[in-house]
Amino acid sequence: MASAQPAAPQRRSADSRGLAAGITSLAAAVLAPVAAMVSLSTFIMAAAEPLLANVPLPDTSGYWVLLIALVGILAGLVVTSVVAGIVAVVRSDRMGPGRITGLLGLAFTAFNLTGGLWTWAGLAGSWFTFR
Repeated sequence: MASAQPAAPQRRSADSRGLAAGITSLAAAVLAPVAAMVSLSTFIMAAAEPLLANVPLPDTSGYWVLLIALVGILAGLVVTSVVAGIVAVVRSDRMGPGRITGLLGLAFTAFNLTGGLWTWAGLAGSWFTFR
């Protein structure tokens, strides 16, 4: 007859649920401003295209196509960051690495979006300040 020994207490492994989604959220949140800066310079070149009409330069009509592609990439990065951040926060049970990285990605995205909105409102003129 074999004697039954009590089970040894098992060590709880680190809860890494949601960590991949949190890292994805953070990476997309960091790359979104890069796409915004590149699309801003592309917008300047596309807007300057009519001014360059009499200058003997190559055709710049491709800037509009590039601008649309960059804005699409920017929107995709923002949506990816928000969705992956929400998935990371919901998926992790407690305040573990998944939830922390998800919250950081969401916070960074919110900071970039509000900063971008205030910047564009400032560029639009003083109508936004109701003077």
